[in-house]
Amino acid sequence: MEKTITIRLDAEQNEALTRRARTVGKSRSALVREILAKALSDETVSERAGHLKGTVPLQKPKSAWGKHLKEQNWR
Repeated sequence: MEKTITIRLDAEQNEALTRRARTVGKSRSALVREILAKALSDETVSERAGHLKGTVPLQKPKSAWGKHLKEQNWR
């Protein structure tokens, strides 16, 4: 690493960072570097989330109320 920075976290952020680092099995520093790299990348949202693009298959409503809701909210 070439540069060291210091940031101040409130207690809630500190706990959340520690929990996430433990969950993914990384050090807090490694996790912060990864988060910064993603946040500072030049990729557009569509490039980052493009793999999520698609449709959700919906089941046909079984009740009259469900049919009514679908008719009112369908585009």
